[in-house]
Amino acid sequence: MAEHTTSIAQFPSAMMATDTSALQDLLSHLVGQLLHGCRNVACRECMCDTGRRNASPNNRPLRHYTPRSARAIALALAGAVLPRKHLCVYYSSATGSGTDIKPEDDTVPEGALDPSSFEQLLCDTAIIRDICDRKATISLQPSKLEYWKQTLSPLLRPIVIEDDIPISLLSNEQTCQIISNALRACLDTVTNGRMDVLNYADTYIRDGNAYPPVSYVDSHHLSKRWNVRLRVLDSFERGQNLLSQVCEAVAMRADLETRLQPLRLRPSRTEADRTRPTLLRLLERELDLDHAAYMKAIVWLKRTFILHWNPSGALTMLELLRKLAPLDLLGGASLWFMLPTIADNLEAVGVAESWSAVSPRNQCDCDKPDGFESCLDGKFALHMCQDQSSLLHHRRTDANTKRQLLSADFLFDTAQRALYFRMISHLKMQNAHSKAGKAAALRGRFPAHPHEHEPKDQVKYEEEHYLLLNVSRTKVLSDACDQLWQRRSGELFRPLRVRLGELDELEVGHDLGGVQIEFFNLICKQAFTEDAGLFATNPVTGLSYFRVGSLQPLHMFELMGLLIALAIYNGITLPLSFPIVFYKLLLSDHDLKLDDITDHWSDEAKSLRYVMETQGAEDDLSFSFPIEANGIRIFAHESSACHRDSNELITIKVAEAMPTTYPSADIDIDGLQWPGFNFTYPDALVAPPSVTASDKARYISSYVTWLAVRSVAPQLRAFQRGFKRVIDAHSLSIFITPANLKAFMEGSDHLDIEELRESTRYDGYEPNSKYIASFWSVVKSWPEEKQKQLLKFVTAAERVPLGGLEHLTFVVQRARPTSLDHLPTSSTCFGTLQLPHYRSANVLDEKLSLALEYGHEGFGTG
Repeated sequence: MAEHTTSIAQFPSAMMATDTSALQDLLSHLVGQLLHGCRNVACRECMCDTGRRNASPNNRPLRHYTPRSARAIALALAGAVLPRKHLCVYYSSATGSGTDIKPEDDTVPEGALDPSSFEQLLCDTAIIRDICDRKATISLQPSKLEYWKQTLSPLLRPIVIEDDIPISLLSNEQTCQIISNALRACLDTVTNGRMDVLNYADTYIRDGNAYPPVSYVDSHHLSKRWNVRLRVLDSFERGQNLLSQVCEAVAMRADLETRLQPLRLRPSRTEADRTRPTLLRLLERELDLDHAAYMKAIVWLKRTFILHWNPSGALTMLELLRKLAPLDLLGGASLWFMLPTIADNLEAVGVAESWSAVSPRNQCDCDKPDGFESCLDGKFALHMCQDQSSLLHHRRTDANTKRQLLSADFLFDTAQRALYFRMISHLKMQNAHSKAGKAAALRGRFPAHPHEHEPKDQVKYEEEHYLLLNVSRTKVLSDACDQLWQRRSGELFRPLRVRLGELDELEVGHDLGGVQIEFFNLICKQAFTEDAGLFATNPVTGLSYFRVGSLQPLHMFELMGLLIALAIYNGITLPLSFPIVFYKLLLSDHDLKLDDITDHWSDEAKSLRYVMETQGAEDDLSFSFPIEANGIRIFAHESSACHRDSNELITIKVAEAMPTTYPSADIDIDGLQWPGFNFTYPDALVAPPSVTASDKARYISSYVTWLAVRSVAPQLRAFQRGFKRVIDAHSLSIFITPANLKAFMEGSDHLDIEELRESTRYDGYEPNSKYIASFWSVVKSWPEEKQKQLLKFVTAAERVPLGGLEHLTFVVQRARPTSLDHLPTSSTCFGTLQLPHYRSANVLDEKLSLALEYGHEGFGTG
């Protein structure tokens, strides 16, 4: 309703200085003379109904004004430079001026409403009706809002920080009181907090509409609810300046606290200064909003953000409210915080470039390539990283630095974040591809060399526009390892092209997209088997994780990290399932909780929860953790110092070791050769400390870290080292949450045939033909597993990528074989099914089923 405020703001300052009744008298007078006229034969005023008729030759018929159009004209006249210029001196609404019909009479018909006219919608609102009616009581300048604007003004002044904290600076407690009271004053101006009314306002705001949808107006504009809902938007308008100042004050204070923090941590400061609660922490405790006020604040803050397009203050307040979301919030908090209009108005290239331009120096050490090792050294290092030592990394160097929109996890859904990540990868590919082209062009300018002086293989690699892999289906993992070993990062950033097949049998497929999918499917199939010894799969949940005590060399885990990163970098959805803790660690979030291991270590999580909730359950427990692998069971506790110089070696003291099979025998610890581990016997006099009631939280935290990190630390380090050769932590952090990253990497295991049909293209067939209808009828009759076989047969994909099947190419092409006994074939390179025109649906079902049975691996066409 910004236009409403603009119209009122156009009134002359002298008029606004008078009381409200004077303004209402003016508008009421203008509306009355436009509708009813003065009935005086001497009138010649063009803005009076009588004057218009007197000036019209031969009493020619004139258009009658409706009350709605009269209000619109009156507002325009009152906002002009001379608002009283067109007042009719013969008209008097007090005496009736020759008519008994008053302008305020509700019996005058409003006439039809044009829902496409915002001016008509505006003049039909209750607030405009009240302004044009002298009987209504209104207040255009609420004194309460003005009071809090003046109170907030000291918080909006820039503060220069020199060598010490200014004495006159308001404390965080005082600032919190001012901001929370000002916010409540804003919310008190909203006339109605019913859920349906706020939902209407939210629908109006979140989609970036200039006014409500026409269909909504058509069905509701004649009812009182229409005016009630528009009144909420009007009340937002009246208090908008104050709420904008509240958001600005929060942003400025948060920035000020960041600049003051190094001063508070000086040795000369008291402990109270160092542990002083932040403004946001105080607001979390102070903002005790009821359900209606909470919902009003969400909707209004979203409008404030869109109005100013400045994420600093409004987003901070929205994130604060998201933490305080009531448990009984209807529809879920995430739905109310969504703002689709933001993604609709942003270009993917611009977002990707903006995110890539964020300085990595603003990240914590944990986000750097070597940060994982530092966080493995123990909880103390982790806590320090999240507390004092992170200040230099998280502190903004410029007080006016604007916050990146993607850092708010609720503004963009997973599919949008995936699009931006793919664009970041595409820009890197484009740069790497361009560098290779420039290198080739530069060498082409030199004279041709004799055969014996041809450049070495490395020079040729530098001039390749693509990362080319030639691998065999039977040895896909070893071939990939041989060809990726020691490749430079510049080569890894190029677009991937795979030639998959047996050279001696001439079954090499040239990669145009589908072969990449099949290549990574084969990689996952070989790497996640029991015999590979790299990963262990939970038979109940189907989730896989690093195998504890794996005897495979660490470079194999580094290779797997590199391969999975290449798949993500090239936009390939992988047929794998990792627990949520894997993605949390991949996002460099090492603050693990008990809930993080529930999906994969359900039994252990249940036991730990029992220990946490039951008094006395900690009896007989000690800080010693079990490893069961390679035929033995070890009770180990971590050494106080880790050998970081060896880069991989993790020293573990073994308190007790025994075989997992009977009979028992002594275990030679010195003979254990597990890659990345160094086992030692503890000092006989030093036993692992027992768990007490006060230690339960620390024990549970250590146990969770042991399961997810410490027990597989060498493998996890190697995997991350390979992964980060292709994808840096900052680019990956665009997903914000582990759930988003999991959805992007793994896609969906559910196939919707109707969605596949809608995204399918045809070559030689008509989409609406009877034969195509029979084809889809046959496919729909199959079980889902068989439908997935069809998807794999045509596209090589085993999972539906994030964003839906529209991201896969699925083409049904008419095949013209010499005999109808031939089976359908496919080309996974092009995502094409070559389908002959069989004589009946039964034959089609039979032939297609046979094709899936015999062609479920490799290219359908050879």
